[in-house]
Order: sequence, then structure tokens, then C-alpha cells
Amino acid sequence: MKNVVIIDKKTQKKFTKIPKYIMVLFDIWVEIIENDGFREMQKIKGYRDHALKGERQGQRSSSLNRSWRVIYLLDENNNLLIVEVLEVNHHEY
Repeated sequence: MKNVVIIDKKTQKKFTKIPKYIMVLFDIWVEIIENDGFREMQKIKGYRDHALKGERQGQRSSSLNRSWRVIYLLDENNNLLIVEVLEVNHHEY
């Protein structure tokens, strides 16, 4: 199965405001998904990947560190996994 990560245009514009060390962590997250697959990324406990609830039902979240997370959608069709990144944001606890 081929894995593709697509980054929403609004999210791309916000990348300039995200700390560089977070962008490095994000790039690693993308690389793991594209090279090893979504399921392998989920096995890495530090990402704390999980489905979201409420207004964000249908979306998923992975932690880049304790404060930053990636919010994304999955689409599995015709032997292709598309991960659409919707946000990289500072997680409020």
C-alpha cells in the first residue's frame, strides 16, 4: 500500500509561526508514515495517536511532544492511504 501525506494549504501557511524544532518533529512524523506506514507510526507510543471525539469526530490526533499535536484525516482507497494534515497546533490542556 502506498502512503501519501497531504498538507492542507491553510496549515502550510501557518508553518512559519511554528517553532523549527516542532517542524523537525513533524517532518519525522510524515517520513515515518510515508516510508513505514500509518500502522507503524501508531505503534510508537510517544505519538499517543488516537481518534478524536465531539466536533472533531472522524479526525485523529498524534502528539509531536507534550504541547504540540498533528490533527489529520485518513482516507484508505484503492491500495492508497492518504493522510490529510488539517492542523499542527499547540495543545491546550
